[in-house]
Amino acid sequence: MKTITIKASDEFAQNLVDLALQLRLSKSELIRQAVERFRQQQEETLLKVKMQAAAQKVRSQTLNELNDWEVTVDDGLKGL
Repeated sequence: MKTITIKASDEFAQNLVDLALQLRLSKSELIRQAVERFRQQQEETLLKVKMQAAAQKVRSQTLNELNDWEVTVDDGLKGL
């Protein structure tokens, strides 16, 4: 396992210690879990953005197709 060193304010360091004690985790484990959760949230956010873009594309295509079909509704019915 690699060792990573960070610089943090006294307040941050104390909050880390307090939370680690409260959760009965080591500071390292708490940081690992926090970073992993952040990574997962970023992946979920990216996936949502991609899904929204795909949905918008499908919506646009569907509206275009509906407009194309709308023109054919009266085909052959004029004069009847």
